[in-house]
Amino acid sequence: MPDSLSTLFPSLNALTHNALVIDSSGMIRFVSARWDEFNRQYGLTSTPDCLERSILELFQEVMIVPADIHKLEQLLQDMVQGTRLSSSTELALLTLNRGSRLFELNMCPLIAEPAPAYKAAILAIRDIGLPPVIRQLVPICASCKSIRSTQEEWIRIERFLQQQLSLQFTHDICPACIRELYPQYAASLKW
Repeated sequence: MPDSLSTLFPSLNALTHNALVIDSSGMIRFVSARWDEFNRQYGLTSTPDCLERSILELFQEVMIVPADIHKLEQLLQDMVQGTRLSSSTELALLTLNRGSRLFELNMCPLIAEPAPAYKAAILAIRDIGLPPVIRQLVPICASCKSIRSTQEEWIRIERFLQQQLSLQFTHDICPACIRELYPQYAASLKW
């Protein structure tokens, strides 16, 4: 990292954005203090795990729609080629702490004096809410109804829905099950 660029990092910490600095190859070179706070809130990744990693690799791990990696590749390509002053896209990501969320990613070139030997960009991310319903095939066990996650683990359907939709559950029992399991109580219910 050239000294001219690293001298900007204290100033970048003053920004109110959840920001990463990436180089033209997509490697993360700096993580702002706000990113740490953002990451604790959403549980995407830890800062030491971010530095010197590819931005594509980082986000690919948490993308709900795998094909969205092309959106991020396009942002990076726009920055490297200088075809746009800034680029933006929306990605649906699976967070550890808040389930599925829709995020806006904005990227713009990092301009420094004197000009660094290579191009760099600031990537800022912000939560814009719950993602729209995404139609995809979800592998479900024909017997126990567990769901196979993208990490190839089998999880209970309740946990899957909590992760994907940030749902909370409470228990109840339907009329058919009351009649089958508790016939002595079914007659007193007004269904």
